[in-house]
Amino acid sequence: MPITSCYRLIGLTAAALFISACGESIPPDHREAVTLPVYIEGDVDNGAIIYQDACGQCHQLNAGLNKKGPQLMNIYGAPAAELEDYAYSAGLQDSGWVWDAETLDPYIADAQKIMPDSKMLSNPMPDATERADVIAYLSTLRAEPVITDDTQ
Repeated sequence: MPITSCYRLIGLTAAALFISACGESIPPDHREAVTLPVYIEGDVDNGAIIYQDACGQCHQLNAGLNKKGPQLMNIYGAPAAELEDYAYSAGLQDSGWVWDAETLDPYIADAQKIMPDSKMLSNPMPDATERADVIAYLSTLRAEPVITDDTQ
């Protein structure tokens, strides 16, 4: 292929990508801002400690940094299985859940019991107080989504 044809092909490809990416969008690794009030039935500080010990190996708190599990920033009040950059189980995708105290509590207690095809393979957390503390902590993880302006 002649060099001028290569340059023309590169230019057309770049133009097509530019046109298709126009407009503002929220990256697929971000959730909308949390609108639910902070969960006050638990101890946030203790929840942060428990989170680090029980959850931190598999979950990040920074968008775009999924590990074995999806990142959890803005998880409280978010629909389950909504990040486009993480491969969720079919059960979680079909659950229709919204992550609040009512859904998080049994899921954290024993994810495999509540959803047998769950990808969350953590040890069960039978202590209701510890679960409430983790939920309280998760409810404080709030960051405005980064909106990209693809028109530049």
